[in-house]
Amino acid sequence: MTTRLMKTVAIAASAGLFLSACTTSDDTAAEDPGTVTTTTPAGEDPTETTVTTADQVEGEDPVFRAIDAVMADYPDGVIVAIDREDDADSYEFDVVQGEEVVGLQVDFDGTLREDDREGDADDVANAQASTVSATDAINEALELHPEGLLDELDLEDEDGALLWKVSLDDADRNDLAELDVAAN
Repeated sequence: MTTRLMKTVAIAASAGLFLSACTTSDDTAAEDPGTVTTTTPAGEDPTETTVTTADQVEGEDPVFRAIDAVMADYPDGVIVAIDREDDADSYEFDVVQGEEVVGLQVDFDGTLREDDREGDADDVANAQASTVSATDAINEALELHPEGLLDELDLEDEDGALLWKVSLDDADRNDLAELDVAAN
């Protein structure tokens, strides 16, 4: 399974390099073609954050900014799940910290709030057994589908194989691809 995945990644990368070498383009994009504005949910201090597309690295999924924020606050944590909210510019994260799973709400700009803590022996065991990070799994999926954006990521034990289940959407939040990435 791992050999087949590695061959697929190698072929996809080779094809991408070949096609990019064979094309010439004088496309120029506007410096800031759009702005995404997020507001704080009701019941919290009203603040508004504006993130322009110029603030994001071209082609970079906003999940990476959220991951950076989570890892800054939970440096010993292991991310075991990410779910992009369908109706908001935010993610739900599950992070194993010690023997607990911390539930977080993280906005695209990196603002995070802790929702809950629980003990989940399966998530803790999977986090301890995983040798491939959430970031690496997402990057591997995006190498195959560079136009994709992360919709969902789960670390799961499937019949004894530890896998990252990765779901990607297109820019319009339509389903694009579902992939399994080896987690160890």
